[in-house]
Amino acid sequence: MNSMPSRRREARWELPADPSVTAACRAVVRDTLAEWGLRELTDDMLLVVTELLANALLHGGPPIHLVLGVDGDTLTGSVTDRGPGWPRLRAAGTELEHGRGLRIVEALTDRWGVAPVPPGEGKRIWFAYALNREPAQCPAPVSGPRPAVNSRPAQ
Repeated sequence: MNSMPSRRREARWELPADPSVTAACRAVVRDTLAEWGLRELTDDMLLVVTELLANALLHGGPPIHLVLGVDGDTLTGSVTDRGPGWPRLRAAGTELEHGRGLRIVEALTDRWGVAPVPPGEGKRIWFAYALNREPAQCPAPVSGPRPAVNSRPAQ
């Protein structure tokens, strides 16, 4: 089970609309999760935040804000931008370079959504992750003979 901070915590950052900010953003998210005792979530949450930030950088507009919070048994986060576009899930084929970001967010979080930012243009893409989940059960390893491998040289 994940550790759960006992009090409400929140961290906020305003980010420049510059792709070079991604590495620094990942570093502050990593440090914040470690400080909150949630180090085991780092890989998944870095991927979620990076995908949301990439969407804001590609399709949004400044200013861009990142917020992470934990309250009781839920980790939350959001990326806000002032761009007019509205995100949507896409069916991304293997040949496409883009279109998987929100599918990744959907797979790694319990809930996510989009809310308008008043007044005018902009949106906040948010996510929530339950900290009180039980560890995933891995299937037992399969024992028995290993499959044969054809090691003959091709003729």
